[in-house]
Amino acid sequence: MNRIYALTLCLLSFAFCSAQQKSDNALLEIMHQHPEQFNSVLQHKENYRLQIVYTRIERDGKNQPHVTTWCLDTGKYYYYPASMIKLLEIPLAMEKIDNLKKKYGISIYDSLVVSGDACGDVYETNYQKRANFSTPAQMIKEMLLISNNHAFNPLYDFLGQAYFNRRAHELGYTSAVITNRFAACDSFQNQITSAVDFYDRKTGKLKYVQPATINHDQPVIKNMNTVVGRGFLNGTVMDPPKNFNHNNFISLWDLHKLLVQLTLPKLQTRKHQIHLLPEDYTFIHKYMGMYLRECVLPKYDTAECQDNKFKFFMTAKESGCAPEGIRIFNKVGQAYGFVTDCSYFVDTINHVEFFLSCSMYVNKDEILNDDVYEYETVAMPFFRNLCNDIYADELKRNRKHKPIFEKWDFADKEF
Repeated sequence: MNRIYALTLCLLSFAFCSAQQKSDNALLEIMHQHPEQFNSVLQHKENYRLQIVYTRIERDGKNQPHVTTWCLDTGKYYYYPASMIKLLEIPLAMEKIDNLKKKYGISIYDSLVVSGDACGDVYETNYQKRANFSTPAQMIKEMLLISNNHAFNPLYDFLGQAYFNRRAHELGYTSAVITNRFAACDSFQNQITSAVDFYDRKTGKLKYVQPATINHDQPVIKNMNTVVGRGFLNGTVMDPPKNFNHNNFISLWDLHKLLVQLTLPKLQTRKHQIHLLPEDYTFIHKYMGMYLRECVLPKYDTAECQDNKFKFFMTAKESGCAPEGIRIFNKVGQAYGFVTDCSYFVDTINHVEFFLSCSMYVNKDEILNDDVYEYETVAMPFFRNLCNDIYADELKRNRKHKPIFEKWDFADKEF
C-alpha cells in the first residue's frame, strides 16, 4: 500500500501527527483519476525517489486557517535539496539582523561586506560597501526570484555554520544539516566563516563588525543512505557514485512546514516561532510571489525568463504569462537530476489556496554531472499536471468561508 497519510493540524499548531493510514487519501485519489499523467512515475516511484506533500486549507469565520495535510513517501528516500536550503537561510538571516537592530541599528538595507575570501568565490567581490547589490535585502530578493547561488554565501558567513545549524534545530527543523556555501570550498573551508561588516549605505559609516568564526563540530547527514547514482562524471573521468553526506540537507517535510509558517505565520507555535517583524513577512511574500517581468533591479529578459521559469507547478499561457489571478509563492531547487518545488498556490479570483511540495529524481542513466537529465520530459510535466489536477479539485470544493487574502504589493523598487 502507498504510504499516504492524512494529517490534521490545528490552528497555531503544525506538529507532525501520528502516521495513521486513512482511506480518504485525497492526494492519491486525485492522481488516480488521471493514470495517463501519473502512472508511469507512480509505478516506479522508488526509482524517481518521489515525495509529495499537499496541504488543504479551511478558513473559519475569522479568516483563521485550519489545515489538513496528505503525504506520499515523505522522508522515505534521500534527495538533494540544492537551492531549497536558501528558504531556510532567509528567515534566519532576517531574524538575526532584527536581533542586532536595537543595539547596532543595522537593517537588511545596509551594506553587508564579507572580509576575506574563504574559498575563491569571485562573485563576492561584487558585494562592496555602498554597492547596489551589497544589501541583504537584494541578496534575499535574488535568492527568491532567480535562486542566485552567490547571494547565499555572504549570509552564510553572517549566520555562521554553527549558528545556522543550531537555530534551525531550535525552530524544529531537526532534519537540517547545513555544511557548505555554493562555492568551490572544501569541508574545512566551509567550517570557517569570514568576518562580516555592516555599513550605512548612505554615509559609508561602519555600523557593526562580526569577527570570523570556526565550527569545530562538523555537521554531517546521519541515518540516511546518501550515495546516489552509479558514477560521477568529473571532466572526462568517471568517478565513483556521489556521496552527498557532506552537502546541505533539509527534509521535504521540514521545507513544507517552513513554507506554511512563512506564509501563514499564525500557524507557528510559541516554542518554534521565528521572530520576524511584520515587514519581514511582507518582504518575503513580495519576492516569493513576484514574477520576473515585475522586477526592476535587476531587469530580466522576460522573453527568455517566463513566469513559470522558477515556478515548476505553473502552466503559463501561450504568452508566457501566468493566468489572471494566479500567484505562486514558492522556492525551487534543481541539481544532479533532483527537482524540488515548495509552493503556496493562490487564485485570488476564485478564492482558492493550497500548499503543494514535490521532489523527484530524473536521471535515467544514473550518471551525475553529465547534464543528461529528464527535467523537461518527465519532471516538469509531472509537476504541472499534479498542480493542475489538485487546483481543478480545489475549484470544485465547497468552502464555507472564502479566504480573505492579504493585500500583496508586487511593485518593485531599488533599495
